[in-house]
Amino acid sequence: MWKHLFTANFALALATPQLYRRDPVQCPIIFDGRVSQNSTPVSFNIADVSPYSTQYVKGENLTWSQIIFLPNTTTSRFDTLGVHRSLEVTINDHSLFRSGQRLQYGFRRAGLLLKDDKNAAGADAADQGVVTFHWSVRQDVSKPMNLSHEYMNVWHEKADYSGNQFTFVGGVVLPVDAAPAIDAPEEKNAWRIQNAKNEFLFRTPIRNDAWQNFAVQLDYTNK
Repeated sequence: MWKHLFTANFALALATPQLYRRDPVQCPIIFDGRVSQNSTPVSFNIADVSPYSTQYVKGENLTWSQIIFLPNTTTSRFDTLGVHRSLEVTINDHSLFRSGQRLQYGFRRAGLLLKDDKNAAGADAADQGVVTFHWSVRQDVSKPMNLSHEYMNVWHEKADYSGNQFTFVGGVVLPVDAAPAIDAPEEKNAWRIQNAKNEFLFRTPIRNDAWQNFAVQLDYTNK
């Protein structure tokens, strides 16, 4: 069975989608991360209201309403006008995540995790058969990314936390994630998709004037 997973682990303005209405392929939606038009930033603090976990993953002593903004922007490809709206996730020097007894000073985190996702391998339909992840991103030109850093924007982590099944990155990717790190304009100014071995499979320039739409398909049957 073909399935579509609507996911969001974000660090920039974006919206998560439904199947595009002109697509002749109709697949069941496993998780839907789209944001309703009547949502407010406080909605993301309330477990019964938010489509995402209210606990993970964010800076210590921060609430999601301090991190998430709901910008006035054009509708993304997969949002329905008047029904859904985009969300913007911000990171700064308060975005320090505590792992065990230590704060992780090496990077900043604000990752939205779909609340119905189960961690154990094969525990839900997102880890079975053929699954497609869809997302759309758009830049906030008033708060541009510093592309001398790595921005890991969307990823699907393995159940044992040993790595990601795929990763969607921009900027200069750290050597630990893809050696060697290349600080060249054509590299750092591009969105890139990596496989489970951190190999780059796809790249396209980052645009500042329009939505960009992406999809990644995982086949758990024919690994």
